[in-house]
Amino acid sequence: MNIAHWYPTVTLVHQYLSWALLLAALFAMIRGYRGWILKKRWAAADTFAGTLLTILADLQLVAGILLYAALSPITRQAFTDFGAAMQNPGLRFYAVEHIAVMILAILFIHIGRSGSRKAQFKARKHKLAAIWFTLALALMATRIPWDRIFT
Repeated sequence: MNIAHWYPTVTLVHQYLSWALLLAALFAMIRGYRGWILKKRWAAADTFAGTLLTILADLQLVAGILLYAALSPITRQAFTDFGAAMQNPGLRFYAVEHIAVMILAILFIHIGRSGSRKAQFKARKHKLAAIWFTLALALMATRIPWDRIFT
């Protein structure tokens, strides 16, 4: 079986997961701010929001790494001459910027999830979730290829 046949399918999964991930990040972030500002107790919905966000982020990471390392003709082209790719904004975006920032965003999601799980007090749980999930969402929004996501 030719691995190139997987490219359109994994790309489509990656695109759909991006929407689910953005919605989950927004949901988890709102739950964090709601609990923090309104001094709510930590609820099962807060745990669900963080867990869902983390699972979707990890699935998105797996799909992205598959594209990046094995399937994408864009990254394959970039790696044939990396120096030239750095001079091309489109190739540089996918070869370096997109993946680096998205990995950092996923790291922030994990920090927020872990911190909110380990914190002892409800205010701290919500504050950590709100801050880290906001940072992750902001990072993701800056490096989503918006021109391609609607195609």
